[in-house]
Amino acid sequence: MHVLIARDADELAEIAADVFRERVRACPDLAMAVPAGRTPRRMYTRMAQLQARAPIDYARMRVFSVDELCPPAPPDGYFWRQIRAEFLSWANVEAARCRPFAVDAGDLDAMCTAYEAAIAEAGGLDLVMLGLGPNAHLASNEPGCAFDVRTRPVRLLDVTVRYILTDDVIQGEVCERAVTLGLATIMTAREVIVLVSGEAKRAPLARMLDGPVTPEVPASVLRTHPRCLVITDRAARP
Repeated sequence: MHVLIARDADELAEIAADVFRERVRACPDLAMAVPAGRTPRRMYTRMAQLQARAPIDYARMRVFSVDELCPPAPPDGYFWRQIRAEFLSWANVEAARCRPFAVDAGDLDAMCTAYEAAIAEAGGLDLVMLGLGPNAHLASNEPGCAFDVRTRPVRLLDVTVRYILTDDVIQGEVCERAVTLGLATIMTAREVIVLVSGEAKRAPLARMLDGPVTPEVPASVLRTHPRCLVITDRAARP
């Protein structure tokens, strides 16, 4: 695991944007699970600014989701709305190359099985980029989650639901039902990048990096990944 420490949230966004763009340049048909949430928001803004003056071709990417809230959250995807507005709206990735979670499916278990099959059909995920939860959850894999689980429906803890609602941008109704890439799915990606910003993430980041590798700290499993990059700022990692 490699840790990069940025000066602040703005520099973190610059570094993350550069890394994202570099990965796409190196592999134009990159299969990537892209992040939503407050920390990626600055990154997407920076990427859009760079695209205006130094464009790169995102059109061949295969875009997957990290996790998603289920109805009564928006059936077109609570987190996917952000990805569509802040990244896909200007990146010109065709809808056929995007695979959001179909959270309006009648059978969520079958949908998640099909999602795993779609990842396999893409040749596996080249990159998963995601944030770190305030209780050290990874994607929507809450503390206590087994390391060998795959994509599946889950129930979020109340603290996670409350955290989502503290974002400056609310995409619609928020609920405790979700679907998520499993920890085993994330661990089979060829690379994992975690974005961590702010003093509120200091404790979970310390548990991820310095504590025992345990299901009680889901993100700690990444210490066993062969290629994991953590990009953090000084507020989260003094």
